[in-house]
Amino acid sequence: MERITNIVNAKVWLKGEIIDAGISISGDKIAKIGKESNLLKAEKVFDVGGRIVLPGFIDVHTHLRDFKLSYKEDFLSGTSAAVAGGFTLVLDMPNNKPPTTNSSVIKARIEKAKKNIYCDVGFYATPKSPEHVRELISAGCIAIKIYMAKSLDGEKYSTKKEIYDLIKETSSLGIMLSIHAEDLRMIKRFNDSPSAYLHAKTHPIKAEENAISIALEAAKKAHGKINICHVSTLGGLIMIKKAKKEGVDVTCEATPHHSILTNKVFEKFGRVAIVEPPLRSKKHTEAILKGILDEDVDILATDHAPHTLEEKERAHPGFPGLETALPVFFTLVKDGLLPLDKIINAFTIKPAKRFSLTHAGEICAGKVANFTIIDLKSEGKIDQSKFFSKAKFSPFNGMVTKARVYATFIRGKEVFLNGEIVSEKGVGKVITW
Repeated sequence: MERITNIVNAKVWLKGEIIDAGISISGDKIAKIGKESNLLKAEKVFDVGGRIVLPGFIDVHTHLRDFKLSYKEDFLSGTSAAVAGGFTLVLDMPNNKPPTTNSSVIKARIEKAKKNIYCDVGFYATPKSPEHVRELISAGCIAIKIYMAKSLDGEKYSTKKEIYDLIKETSSLGIMLSIHAEDLRMIKRFNDSPSAYLHAKTHPIKAEENAISIALEAAKKAHGKINICHVSTLGGLIMIKKAKKEGVDVTCEATPHHSILTNKVFEKFGRVAIVEPPLRSKKHTEAILKGILDEDVDILATDHAPHTLEEKERAHPGFPGLETALPVFFTLVKDGLLPLDKIINAFTIKPAKRFSLTHAGEICAGKVANFTIIDLKSEGKIDQSKFFSKAKFSPFNGMVTKARVYATFIRGKEVFLNGEIVSEKGVGKVITW
């Protein structure tokens, strides 16, 4: 007989509405949703104090690092940051050392992760050529990721033909292809460490828009499906919207930083704010925010990318995002800039459907009991020194927020509660294709 836990005194997000209800959990699955008087007899009762219980949030764009990059982040610290940020499932990117480009690396990452994760984790891989996709799926990867402007391990996907060939293969096998869209021909490289302003100039708007155009043409010709990562420009979003109307099977992600941070933060944060694609002007952030509102942006993602501070001074792109995304986006909700349902759907049901994460994305009987519990009455400031991530810096540092993550349930267990990790490691599971 599985142990029963009841969540009570809750406002539950159920089929697009907030209702007063309780949830019975049997083992790691949702057993029943309903009035508290109708819940199952439980060994444990968890009172959420009237807070909102949401489906477990999903981040389809996380860099967990580990292996030879464990000094930046490892599975333990990265998934600690994930649950502290309200994420119950993350998909790990392949630009690691060694890069996730062959079956042996995928198997090794899966094996190490099993005992060292607080939330569910799936792994991206980058194939050296299209014919390697099937082997990577068999090894356990959850999705395919390519970088149009660089190679991880000798592969090259920058032309329409190269991307077309890959899309034909991924789509025939049913696996999602995510694309970092920047045109290699338009990006400049510097031997020294450029300033944030200079780095942004080396990754111009046209580089992203050209690459998106190439990827969309390839997807249209291949009759296949793609996901464009971290869209940051008005023009890129317009092209994606147009392609959807023409029947192209494309989705796109947006990040918190591309939604509200402009390149003016370079003045305060300098190289800490370097990211690829770079932060843009207000015109572009307003376009991304409107894209979320209009649902032209399908998925919200963090692009959590930890480095050391010394590496940031050498202009390494990216910064941690798992612990800031939900406070930032729910503050936008509280400020009336975005509706609650758009944020919830873009972090739950939409990524679950797009990436075939069948156990996740909504609260209903039979689904895995992964929950994100939000306190919408808690004000504070983002404090980078308190991050669970090894990377304790952020261009959001000091931002006043009007919401916080109160608790995170992974497979029926409270793993994060009121600022603390309260579970043993290894409670999360590796999700494979």
